[in-house]
Amino acid sequence: MDLSRIKIRLGNIGKKATKSVSFVPSDIAIRMQEYYISPTLSCLETFGSSRALHPKDNHLLEEWNVYAYDESTQNYRALEGDLLFGSSSTMKIEDNKYAFDLTVLPYFLTSMRKFKDVYDDEIRFVENFAEERNMILINSKIDSILKCTEPHSIVLIDGPLVGGNASTYIVAMDDELRKRDCIPLYFVKNSGSRLVIENDPKLSNEFNSDFHWAVRQLEEGCRSPFFKYTDQYNYKNSKVFAYVKALTGFPQRVEMHFLTYEKYGCLLPSLMNLIAYFYLLQGDYFNPQVRPIAIAEKYAREGLRILNIPVLLGRLGFHPTINQMRFG
Repeated sequence: MDLSRIKIRLGNIGKKATKSVSFVPSDIAIRMQEYYISPTLSCLETFGSSRALHPKDNHLLEEWNVYAYDESTQNYRALEGDLLFGSSSTMKIEDNKYAFDLTVLPYFLTSMRKFKDVYDDEIRFVENFAEERNMILINSKIDSILKCTEPHSIVLIDGPLVGGNASTYIVAMDDELRKRDCIPLYFVKNSGSRLVIENDPKLSNEFNSDFHWAVRQLEEGCRSPFFKYTDQYNYKNSKVFAYVKALTGFPQRVEMHFLTYEKYGCLLPSLMNLIAYFYLLQGDYFNPQVRPIAIAEKYAREGLRILNIPVLLGRLGFHPTINQMRFG
């Protein structure tokens, strides 16, 4: 079984276009007063307040490289096993244009024992399909980001910093990026998290989730105060986050590692203004995203679309399950 002929690897990111390269941190860590709400959550600014965003303040575009990452996946269930196609897209803003690196890889997950001793990255003998699929996506994400990102970059990443089994791996990647003088920021569009409202009976009585609270609390063009979540079991997994509502509609949560917050604290106002600028640049009220991530998402989806996966796998001799045929 040869899956190598359906790999895709495209890239035109030119690292010679780097605006600035520096391995030496230039910012002094600033520790702001913390107002504790619970043993795990503290508010780093006045609780209940909001901060206006100023998208015209986008000078960081001239001083830092800007990268963004997103991914897209497609699963195909066959009688022989599961086929997973992972499309990882990392893009860079270069002189008013977008450079990209796109990798689309196929993985065949099966419990057929004849593959147990096959040492092939694309063919995996597994017993826990969900766990293996998760690890494949985590490794693809980390490989794509670390391979492409230059020093002295702002890195916009779709998905949370901390979450489930991925936490240890993503936090390790985050640490490596910080060593390169990079600022990794994570964007969460959907979450049932109740970290903020659970610490106030009035809020937990009125709101279903922190996102529900944020959409009612924040006016257009504002952000919430920063909160710090401290993981009581693994301090390395602690994070700082705020909710951003740059456009009318749905807010998003912007996360960073607490060490990123401490190291680049003096840049936070400008960083949040740059994020607001990217939201306005995208200008989609129904699917608000920062523009670089939206572009990375389009590349990732296109990488899967051009394969025409069902036809391709039919030619390779895979037999779809009944539900795969019924529901796709």
